[in-house]
Amino acid sequence: MAKVTDSFETAFDAYKTLNVLGEGGSGRVFLATNSAGQKLALKLLFPEHSTSDKRKRFKNEIDFCGRQSHKNLVRVVDSGLATLNGRNTPFYVMPFFPTTLRGIIAQRIPQENVLPLFGQMLDGVEVAHLLNVIHRDLKPENFLGDPALKLLVAADFGIAHFEEEQLYTAAETKANARLANFVYSAPEQRVRGAGVDRRADIYALGLMLNEMFTGAVPHGAGYKTVASVAPDYAYLDPIVGRMIQQDPGARPSEIEEVKRELIGRQNEFIACSVSTRSGARSFLWGRLPRLPQ
Repeated sequence: MAKVTDSFETAFDAYKTLNVLGEGGSGRVFLATNSAGQKLALKLLFPEHSTSDKRKRFKNEIDFCGRQSHKNLVRVVDSGLATLNGRNTPFYVMPFFPTTLRGIIAQRIPQENVLPLFGQMLDGVEVAHLLNVIHRDLKPENFLGDPALKLLVAADFGIAHFEEEQLYTAAETKANARLANFVYSAPEQRVRGAGVDRRADIYALGLMLNEMFTGAVPHGAGYKTVASVAPDYAYLDPIVGRMIQQDPGARPSEIEEVKRELIGRQNEFIACSVSTRSGARSFLWGRLPRLPQ
């Protein structure tokens, strides 16, 4: 790809990129500043990958993340079109987060901090589910963290509406590009024509809950359990076991089921959802720890 411009403009602001934060098969994320000098993140779709299908998914991501305001879902604060190599390509701007759950896991999360952090992950994904959005690509890299704010947010909804056939083909024909994503994919996401619903996200969350304690992603029998490293939290192993069942029908069907099991163990920092008049749900918040620096 040719050199990307270091300045972007929208109808409302101008942004200057500082360095690259990350890159995927279809786009790149930059650290940027706006005209007021505020640090933000700018996500750009590569012009050569700006097909109608990918632009549609990019638009869905902008629309979804631009209209919601839950603290555990990433927000799109601005968006626009850039001209690169003579082609128009979309970009959007979101708050900057200095780390990800991957970075937090690498630093070894204190055991007492895992469930409060996991509660934030559950909240963000549950709100998306209540808005009829299934992420389908949950992994530690897609939870962004701000230690100063003690905050985790779910991000990167770029394939939230991927059709099963497209997902299967992507894995089959571009293994090097998508293999890492499939570490956290549910079994049904690997089967051509199989239905994929909220339980695929619940599967990925179960894998990550185990990994936050053990540092290992469970696959197959004999995986490293929570009890083996944190005996006081041994009660989580049956919960993880249900969440990562091969058969989607054996998993919890809603995140609220997982929350109720955790609340039943006196985890007062887990948020229990309640109905509101609009049919959406609001959330009750308890105490939260500092994220590891």
